[in-house]
Amino acid sequence: MKSDNRYYHQTKKETKLIFNDDYNILYCSIPKVCCTNWKRIFLVLSGVHNSTLGIHHLVVHAHNYSTISRIEHRRQNYTSFLFVRHPFQRLLSAYRNKFEIPDDHDFEKTGQRIMSLYRSNTTNKEHSNTHVMFSEFVRFLLNSKSKSSFKEHWDFQHKICAVCERSYDFIGHFENIVEESNYLLRSIGVTNLSFPDAYSTHATNSSDENIYLKYFSQIPPDDIIKLYELYKWDFKLFGYSFPQELF
Repeated sequence: MKSDNRYYHQTKKETKLIFNDDYNILYCSIPKVCCTNWKRIFLVLSGVHNSTLGIHHLVVHAHNYSTISRIEHRRQNYTSFLFVRHPFQRLLSAYRNKFEIPDDHDFEKTGQRIMSLYRSNTTNKEHSNTHVMFSEFVRFLLNSKSKSSFKEHWDFQHKICAVCERSYDFIGHFENIVEESNYLLRSIGVTNLSFPDAYSTHATNSSDENIYLKYFSQIPPDDIIKLYELYKWDFKLFGYSFPQELF
């Protein structure tokens, strides 16, 4: 598939994997795929916290995790893994988390830029009183001239983890993340810790079918097809079907 470089996006920077030497694991973290809870697990495995409960997501992301380049050889025998998510539901989660109901101000400038592109005669003051519409976010993705510089929250999952450059031992899915995460934990010998059932303190519920259909009903069918083409390899490589439910 990689030979079809119209849709396969190769990272230009080295993929960094979070590791734990006690359990010989390497984790490629993809934003908007419950990476916060997996980082909570790493905090417990490394002895920084005793439990995954009560660790605020800002504390989770502020921690300096031990990382390693994917090409470093001394940990080749470690179990490497990642979790992926339905590409459209992940995009919706990124939109809601960063623009509609933001949990920080890091994306304010991006939001203002998007609104200035698709709204006429509006000032920055007016921008501050509203937020990016989902249809504007989709147009922004489709019209971006530099797909290689997408922010990681809506960057291509296959690119973030360089899945064609590295052979991973385990690829799990967000849609079944509790069961699959617990299976993985037991397989590496972790018996006293389970994946948190409560996904997140700032969940967007973007995988809820009604919410998903509601937002994508705002997108013209032609743009849905274009968006599918843009994220085509994330659909194909990770077993997600063409989103026929949106038509």
